[in-house]
Amino acid sequence: MDKERLARAIAKIEQAADAIGKARNSVQPDTTSNAQLEADLESARSALEDRDRTIAKLRADADDIGRLKDEEIARLRDRLEAGNTAENGVSVAEYQELQQKYAQLKASAEATLAGLDQVIGKAERANHG
Repeated sequence: MDKERLARAIAKIEQAADAIGKARNSVQPDTTSNAQLEADLESARSALEDRDRTIAKLRADADDIGRLKDEEIARLRDRLEAGNTAENGVSVAEYQELQQKYAQLKASAEATLAGLDQVIGKAERANHG
């Protein structure tokens, strides 16, 4: 949903920029053109604000995912260490299961963060054009 909002915001910005470019090329804009340009400019400003909010939300989501990943990794490490120091120890099967869960969690978190980085990068490139 955030990608769709970002795409709509970028499309509005591009339309406004196109309208502004066309208006600059005209010899003398009339009052209607000025009003339309002002409306397009306000629409572009609104789209930029919406895009900035979306980027901020994506960054917050990325931070949350990173924090949750770190917490889960710490929890799994604590569980492994507790099992290794327990009197009866951890079975090889339990240890391997924990290693697999850790690897899956790490891969999932890295893929999610990479995806968010790409979305943020695209939005920033669109902003700085």
